Amino acid sequence: MILTILILYLLAIFLVGVWGNKYNNGVSDYLLAGRRLGVWLGSFALVATLYGGGKVVGLSEKGFESGLVSWWNGIGGGIGFILISLIAFRMRKLALFTVPDFIMERYKSNGLRIMCCLLSLVALLGILASQVAAASSILEMFGIGSMTGAVVVSIVFIVYTAIGGLWGATITDFIHIIVATVGTIITSVIVLVKAGGFSGLGAGISSIDKGEYLSLTGDWDLSFMVWLALPLILYNMIGQDVYQRLFATKDGKVAKKAAFIAGIMLISITIFPVIIGMGARTLFPEITDSRLALPTVIDQLLPDFVAGLVLAAVMAAIMSTANSILTAGTSHVINDLYLNGISSTKKKGNEKSDRYLLGLSRVWTLILGGIAILVATIIPSIVDGLLISYTLYTAGVFTPVVVGLLWKRGTVQGAYSSFIGGLLIAVLGISGFSVGNLPIEVLSVMVAIILYFIVSLLTYKKPMTQEQELEEVGNK
Repeated sequence: MILTILILYLLAIFLVGVWGNKYNNGVSDYLLAGRRLGVWLGSFALVATLYGGGKVVGLSEKGFESGLVSWWNGIGGGIGFILISLIAFRMRKLALFTVPDFIMERYKSNGLRIMCCLLSLVALLGILASQVAAASSILEMFGIGSMTGAVVVSIVFIVYTAIGGLWGATITDFIHIIVATVGTIITSVIVLVKAGGFSGLGAGISSIDKGEYLSLTGDWDLSFMVWLALPLILYNMIGQDVYQRLFATKDGKVAKKAAFIAGIMLISITIFPVIIGMGARTLFPEITDSRLALPTVIDQLLPDFVAGLVLAAVMAAIMSTANSILTAGTSHVINDLYLNGISSTKKKGNEKSDRYLLGLSRVWTLILGGIAILVATIIPSIVDGLLISYTLYTAGVFTPVVVGLLWKRGTVQGAYSSFIGGLLIAVLGISGFSVGNLPIEVLSVMVAIILYFIVSLLTYKKPMTQEQELEEVGNK
């Protein structure tokens, strides 16, 4: 019955996603839903970018290992949305397609645009692969091999996203988030009842301090808390999957409201996977692998019908993030690399039709999905894979985008130096480099910001007045 319910849900979602294609009358509809998302569709679409396998499956793993402090990963994502609501109006007003579009608008450098685009694609593929890995780990409990499970679920969201584009993804996301939230709430309530309430979590586990396990600060390991929260905070303020949803809203006011509501929603619902993981460790002390936390709860505690619904909810969460990442990656390939890369060098009059671009977008959605399946086989941990992707991207792109938006004297030279310097520190940090106890997520962004200010101040030239421009032309 469990697999039957899951198959029926996958089939229903596939049909809904394909149905979304009826709204695709051009590439703007396919990539940005015609810029017609309202507050609630925009909010749910934003939440869907993060409430996927990295949250439901990944946070159940971290909750199993570390307790309530793991919630900081979800809190960080919510804070990121709330912060982005402060600049969402200005960004939406620019009516752009991608974050690299902003880089081009701000610094007039196509080279920097391409660098940011490629780094974003690496991050997006890492996140997408994490969703595939999450789906695989859940389905494996039913005897489906990990690679087989990844392919089965991945084909569903890859194909319906390739056909329906952002319209299809948005409509299915609305359903996914409702199903995922209800499913994780039901499971966490059952876990709490079985464990004897929140105070019963961690009981009987001799290897942990129960007080720390039930504390939001754990043992006050600040570096661990920062490691969980900061990458999400920073990433949300520059992520292409996030901005694509903001750019798809009706206007700046809608974008601002949607981002704020999404932040509150994400903080509220990410507590439930953590509770599930904590309950699994309490109720099943024989489990030694945290990856088995959620699957064991579903298999051992829930009646078949409820287990089927919850399994569908987990898949819903995974697919909601996966289709967001797919459409974001396709936007990079079509808008940044093709239209403003290859095609931009061609003479006018050779522009491709919307029909051609729609077909090309669908092909690249399929290609990116296929690459993600391959990458998923080499990621050791779902959350670790997510955080590495977030860290690399934010180290290079956060400063040129956010600081560049707020500080008018930032120069293209400053942007290049911050991009290269921040990314270099992040790569070294992942390889083991450190400065004291400073988390690499903090250090890389600090270095990037310092380089941005120093180089920008050294290279800044005050814009010439109209009279000065005329005088310079006369001298020539």
